[in-house]
Amino acid sequence: MFAAIRHILVVEDDADIANLLRLHLEQEGYKTVHAKDGREAIDRFDSGHFDMVVLDLMLPEVDGMEVCRHIRNSGRYVPVMMVTAKSEDANKVAGLEVGADDYVTKPFSVAEVMARVKALARRVEVLSQFDNDQAQGQLTYGDLVIHLDKRIAERNGGDLELTQKEFEILRILALTPGRPYSRRTLCERAGVESFDGTDRTIDTHIKRLRAKLEPERNRPTFILTVWGFGYKFTDAFV
Repeated sequence: MFAAIRHILVVEDDADIANLLRLHLEQEGYKTVHAKDGREAIDRFDSGHFDMVVLDLMLPEVDGMEVCRHIRNSGRYVPVMMVTAKSEDANKVAGLEVGADDYVTKPFSVAEVMARVKALARRVEVLSQFDNDQAQGQLTYGDLVIHLDKRIAERNGGDLELTQKEFEILRILALTPGRPYSRRTLCERAGVESFDGTDRTIDTHIKRLRAKLEPERNRPTFILTVWGFGYKFTDAFV
């Protein structure tokens, strides 16, 4: 189940930055709790109920990557926005790889952080509207209907005739619109075995899926490429 964003855990070892973030978040009506290091973040997350985590990458005790892994292994989906001084692409990819939903690099403007927090909050609110649909065994995005129980997908009432691997990739992406997945993660979760020793095998499945799903497969509207990383489902419906 997806809950509206109300309680946010701010994990940041710089007290000035933490106080600045908390001030602006609380002005927007969110309740916040601060953790100054990775160990405290894990303890607070496990003992509390948070709807979002704003997470610094470079932390004492336990780093932000490990904290994010812990959150992703908790058994419930909580959006994570990573904030870090590292701007290299490799660190962005690593953060997304362990399950971060968004990524902001220091120095940042508070307005940008707040805009991204609100965007994640809107995404979760829309996902909460899908809970009832999921209880009925389906997801609906415009003229696309994904029947989770029957494991079929339809557009304009017509069966897309997906293979089981294609359906599983679509299901994984569509359950969390806007969230990027690496090729490796999609391979692992969809049970796609590499035929060339790389995680690029997923590209072949995506190409075939798009050919069935997209009105114009060279201009995809549902499954979007995250360059240098992987794929995500559109958040145009969010």
